[in-house]
Amino acid sequence: MSTEVAAAFECTAEPPHRFSIVNRVRVRNGILVTLRRLDEPYPARDLFITTRELKMGYENVFKACFVCVDRGLKENAIALPKDEVERGLPP
Repeated sequence: MSTEVAAAFECTAEPPHRFSIVNRVRVRNGILVTLRRLDEPYPARDLFITTRELKMGYENVFKACFVCVDRGLKENAIALPKDEVERGLPP
């Protein structure tokens, strides 16, 4: 049994929605990341992060919050640290 605690990420909504990364897979031209909502039951969602996004000079990759988008609010984003996105993946 793993004692590792998954890092939590929040979107910019008030109150924020909380997520954790449950899976990462390197695919052609990027990484497919599966996020699970922590604060309420909600289906897990796959987000594609392109290689170009990972090569940008920022520490975080910003992706639209799928909970907000499902509710019609498109201006909120989840900040995903690049080191968390790439953790455990082969180069």
